[in-house]
Amino acid sequence: MHWILSKPFNLVAFNLMWLGCVVGREQWFVLVAPLVIAYAALLLSQDNIKPSQILVPIGIGICIDSALTLLGVFEFERGSLIAPLWLMVLWIAFSTALVKSLAIFGRNKLLAAALGAIAFPLNYSVGERLGAVSFAEGYFTAVIALSVIWAICLPLLYYIAEGSLEKRHATS
Repeated sequence: MHWILSKPFNLVAFNLMWLGCVVGREQWFVLVAPLVIAYAALLLSQDNIKPSQILVPIGIGICIDSALTLLGVFEFERGSLIAPLWLMVLWIAFSTALVKSLAIFGRNKLLAAALGAIAFPLNYSVGERLGAVSFAEGYFTAVIALSVIWAICLPLLYYIAEGSLEKRHATS
C-alpha cells in the first residue's frame, strides 16, 4: 500500500481524476466522485495529509469558482449559479496533489505565483475546449482574471498546505 501513498502515484491519480471530472463531468460522476473521495480519505486515514490541507483548498477553490460563475465569467452546461458538483470533486483531487505530488512548487512562493498565473488559466482553457465550461465574458478576459486570481491564491494555498497557519496559531 506504500506505493498508493507515493508522490508519483498521486500525480498519475490526480491527472486521471482531472480527466474523469472534466471529460466525464455528469456522465462519469457516480464513478469518479467516490474514487476521489475514497483516495482523499485514504490519505487522511494514513496521516499522510491533515484535514485542513484538504478542506481549506477545497473551500477556497469552490468559493472562487462559484464567485466567477455568479459574476458571469464562467458558464456551465446546466446554467448553474455556482460551481457544478464535478468541479467541486475536482477540488478534492487537486487538494491531494497540492500537498503531495505538486508540493515542490510551493517551496518558492514566486514560482507558485507564476505557476498559478499560467497553469490555472491553461487548465480552465483545456476544460473550455473540452466543453466543460464556457467563458461568458470572452476568452481573453477570463484568462486574465484567472491569471491574476491564481497568481495570488496558489501561493496562499501552498502556505496553508504547509501548515503555516496552524503553526502560527499554536505559538499564539
